[in-house]
Amino acid sequence: MMKNFAENTYYREVREGIEELVNSNGKFEFGTFNSPISNVNMKDANKPLGYLAPKWFENYRLKEWEAFQAGNEDVFILGAVYNVKVRVLLYLIVYDKRYDKLYEYSEIISSSKAKVGKGMLDSVTKGESKNCNIQYRNKLKDGIIKINAHMKKVGKLPEIVLELKAYHTTEPIVICQPFGENRGLYSHKNFMPAEGNIFIGDERIDFDKSSSHMIIDDHKGYYPYNMKYDWVTGWGKDESGNDFAFNLTDNQVLDHEKYNENCIWYNGKMNVLPPIKVQRKNNDKEIWKVKDEYDMVNITFHIAKKTKIKFNCLVVASDYEAPFGTYEGYFRLSDNNKINIKSCFGMGEKKRIRI
Repeated sequence: MMKNFAENTYYREVREGIEELVNSNGKFEFGTFNSPISNVNMKDANKPLGYLAPKWFENYRLKEWEAFQAGNEDVFILGAVYNVKVRVLLYLIVYDKRYDKLYEYSEIISSSKAKVGKGMLDSVTKGESKNCNIQYRNKLKDGIIKINAHMKKVGKLPEIVLELKAYHTTEPIVICQPFGENRGLYSHKNFMPAEGNIFIGDERIDFDKSSSHMIIDDHKGYYPYNMKYDWVTGWGKDESGNDFAFNLTDNQVLDHEKYNENCIWYNGKMNVLPPIKVQRKNNDKEIWKVKDEYDMVNITFHIAKKTKIKFNCLVVASDYEAPFGTYEGYFRLSDNNKINIKSCFGMGEKKRIRI
C-alpha cells in the first residue's frame, strides 16, 4: 500500500484476473482484480472460519447472493436472491420516479427452491415461490447477463414482469477481501448498459441501452455472526455529459486501505477509491454524508423514499434499510480529474443482520 501525500491521492493495486479464488494450498487470493475469476471456489478454503469445523458448518456460514440495480429516467429497480442458508430471501423493489411510487415484493423461501450461481462466466441464479420468481443467466463468456422476474399481483401491488439484458462491456471491480486470516469475501460488480422492458400492471416501460443501465453484484462471504455494513451507489452523467457510476462500502473487512470495493466507473473505466465513512449527523436519518480522508469522495445523499426489512427470529435477525434518493457533490480521480455530480439518482443500504 502506498500513499502519495504530496498530491493527496490514493493508490490500490489492481491485478489481472486469476483462475481460482482459492489456491491449491487452500488460501484465498486476496486483492482487487479487473476481470472475472474463472473458478469461484470458496468451499476449497482451508479453515475459513479460523478453526477446524465440519464442511456442512462451513457451508452454513457461507452467505451468498446475487443482486442488481437497474433503471432509466422513469424507474429504478432493485432485486436479489439472498441465501443465508437458514432460508432464502427473494425481493424486488420498483421505484416509479414519475409518480413517486414504491412497489415492494419479498418472500422468504426454503433453500431447496433457490440457487446462487458459482461465478459469472456461465451460471444460473434463481429463486421461485408462489408469488415471486427471479432468474439470472450469467454468461460473461459471451459478455451478457439476462434477468427475468415475475411478481404476481398481491393486494394493492400490481403484477410485475421484468426482462433485462445487460452488456458486460465495461471494466468490472472484482474483489477478494479478508474478514480474518483466511476468512474470505468475494464480490464481482460492474456498471453496464442494459435493455429490455418492465410491465407494471398493464403499463409497459422500455429500456434502451443508450440511456438505461444496470449494476450487478455477485457476492459470497464467510461473514461474521453479526454482519453489518453501509453501502451507497448511483449513476448518471457529469456536467460534460459523460457516464459515471459509483460503488462505496464500509464493511467489516480487515485493513480498509488495502482491501475495499470502492470505485467509480467513468467513461467505461473502473477507478479505485479510498475507504469511506457514512456520516449521519445530528441523528438526521434523511441525509447521509459520504467522505474519505483523501478528498476523493465528498457526496451527500438526500433520501426521498425508504424501504425496511426488520425481524427477529432467534438465530436470525434483520435491521435493514434501503433508501432511495439523489446525490450531489464530487469525486476526484487519481489524475486529479474532478467529477461534479448533481441530482444523481441512487440508493443506499444500512444493513445490520445477525445470522
